[in-house]
Amino acid sequence: MKRHLFAPLTAILLSASAFAVPAAAAQGDEASAPRMERMQRWAADRASVLDAKLAGMKAGLKLTADQEKLWGAFDSAVRDTAKSRMDNMQKMMEMREHGERMSPIDHLQAMADHLSQAAADVKKVADAAKPLYDSLDETQKHQFATLGRMLMPERARFATEMWRHREGGRGQGMPE
Repeated sequence: MKRHLFAPLTAILLSASAFAVPAAAAQGDEASAPRMERMQRWAADRASVLDAKLAGMKAGLKLTADQEKLWGAFDSAVRDTAKSRMDNMQKMMEMREHGERMSPIDHLQAMADHLSQAAADVKKVADAAKPLYDSLDETQKHQFATLGRMLMPERARFATEMWRHREGGRGQGMPE
């Protein structure tokens, strides 16, 4: 099961996501207003895209009534992960807006914190996905892997290469 879940869960986690930046973040000097407005539009667009991709994945899986009950935890975990990523991006933008610069050590510590958070987010999504995935039939499991990769198209090539490497370079059945 780990093999089938790794690529979709990684794609889900890394998707740059989801929720609109709060309006309060847009307050500040006039020069930053256009940049913050663009960020808010970008965040709203990412939220719409995530909504559509999750809805498409759910529809593509053709869940049974029992499986439908397990979807909510998976959906919430994906959205929480996306929100966490957006919150981190917002903090970085606010630091830049205030002209704050990190020392190399502070930068390394921030990277470590982000990686720790990303690991916790992957675990959260994996834990939420496991009951749903275990309830799927073989066709649905295949669809889960395929549709999960589509949550982050720019990561699909990476997932494909990882799959090929894992399968000894054969790459059968994987799209280019």
